[in-house]
Amino acid sequence: MSKTYSSIRGTCDFGPSQSLLFNTIAAKTRGIFRLFGYEEIILPLLEETGLFVRGVGETSDIVEKQMFKVSDKDIVLRPEGTAQVVRYYLENSLQNQSDFYKFCYVGPMFRGERPQKGRLRQFHHLGAEAIGSRSFRLDAEIIWMAVRILDDIGVTEKEVKVNTLGCAQDKQKFAGAIQIGLNAARSQLCEDCQRRLDKNPLRVIDCKNHGCKSVVASLNLGDDHLCAGCKEHFTQVLSVLDKLGIKYTHAKDLVRGLDYYTNTVFEITSSRLGSQDAIGAGGRYDGLIASLGGPQIPAIGFALGMERIILALGQEPVMPGVSVFVAPMSDDLSGEAVTILQKLRQVGVDADMDYCGKSLKSQLRFAQRKNAKLVVILGDEEWKEQCVILKDMRNNSQDKIKLEFLLDEIDIKL
Repeated sequence: MSKTYSSIRGTCDFGPSQSLLFNTIAAKTRGIFRLFGYEEIILPLLEETGLFVRGVGETSDIVEKQMFKVSDKDIVLRPEGTAQVVRYYLENSLQNQSDFYKFCYVGPMFRGERPQKGRLRQFHHLGAEAIGSRSFRLDAEIIWMAVRILDDIGVTEKEVKVNTLGCAQDKQKFAGAIQIGLNAARSQLCEDCQRRLDKNPLRVIDCKNHGCKSVVASLNLGDDHLCAGCKEHFTQVLSVLDKLGIKYTHAKDLVRGLDYYTNTVFEITSSRLGSQDAIGAGGRYDGLIASLGGPQIPAIGFALGMERIILALGQEPVMPGVSVFVAPMSDDLSGEAVTILQKLRQVGVDADMDYCGKSLKSQLRFAQRKNAKLVVILGDEEWKEQCVILKDMRNNSQDKIKLEFLLDEIDIKL
């Protein structure tokens, strides 16, 4: 007996109904990106390992545990999009062509996750990056756009959390304070966090381990580490969000898990997702471009997770359908059915027919399963009069239509 195969754990198939929902979400997202002035770029799935080691950070989970390496080469399947967009920006010397860019992307990412609900090894990001401005208004716009996308898609159960890490110097002061505050409770932290406490204390705050979260919760996280300029920037960001009517929570323990973030960070969560509750997240990364060999240029971005959006919607995908189904009552009329299909498709009407020699009754059942709105029935007697029966599946009515008026009648009914 030959072996049967299953999808690799941590990946998922999108059948016709799921693909329809996937593409609907992607189309609505692209529409909002265009509305806000973002231009789409399509980048490769493969990148050099060092891009993410330098960009995301050596102590991040992505670098330490999750990158998929390609054979023995210094190449990985991309785990996230921001560092990759910066690589594209620098490689093409875009900083010499304009002082400001807005990019967006839709595509798969890969991480060696421990598979569970909402956490996959191959997943899809809907992302945006704005490069070249430190404006607090841009920070607010990025958050606004992410919320607008989820609103338009129909994600109603969500919470927006925002925070500021301050500039690089503020962040360093904060990390030092965290390290001092957690040292006394080091033994209560997980093994990873005990190591992180020495290398990158902020990563402890982002840990999802319940014990670590409990220890972090005991800290009195304030904003004493923030300089006056960063405090003012964040106050102005929140002021714009208030004017836009965007509800948010100032979550002082929000740091995000990637080293490149500075100043404004945000996360959008949904109670529908369980422990892996983030639908999307983002923030400012003013030092990333310089750390990857470019000039000191500010930037901000975010990414939403397609699979997590689908989970947050909490609805059954609508089965894909066809507008018109053509049903010949005899094999002699199958050729005529193809001609009608051709005419319908030429004018942009999606149409299909049976290719398995089913009876009319079976064809109608098949049309119903395909969610056909209209069925064109070709009968021998009607065809002699150059007529067809046009059946409206939505109200179960039918009319005898002259063949020459068929396209006009279908256009009216659709």
